Amino acid sequence: MTSTNTKETLDQAIAALKAGQKAEARRLLEGILATDRFNENAWLWMSGVVDTDAERIVCLENVLTLNPYNERARKGLEQLGRTPPPLPITPLLSPQVSPRIASLPSVPTPRTAHVDAPASSSDSSRTEVADYRLYIAVIIALSLMLICAVVGILAAALFVTPGG
Repeated sequence: MTSTNTKETLDQAIAALKAGQKAEARRLLEGILATDRFNENAWLWMSGVVDTDAERIVCLENVLTLNPYNERARKGLEQLGRTPPPLPITPLLSPQVSPRIASLPSVPTPRTAHVDAPASSSDSSRTEVADYRLYIAVIIALSLMLICAVVGILAAALFVTPGG
């Protein structure tokens, strides 16, 4: 499912839910999540169509796994009597870490265990920033090693007296 198709399907699911067609909305959202289980908006809307509070909690916790700053999911968990996890201090996701997304019993789990490509442009910009941070850290470490080597050579040259 391309991002355009996903957006259209999500819009259809929202329209179905607003029209009171809860079963149709759930079917559409399950289709989105079957192909993209990292879709924050689909999980958020899914929390409105599932049947039990336990399923709503799973959906809202998945939203917060993908975006700990999602206020609607935080408020939803609080309304269900759950305390949302504390906000993170570190960057959200690094390219090497795949968030742990729980599945609802009726939502099939995708076959891959990790994300091959980001689901949206915001995810790709986050990945690019994390990639640049890694390169910058490596460059800084190499620069510090080079500076230490040069200082060591200069110190050895200045403090070693010829002939003795």
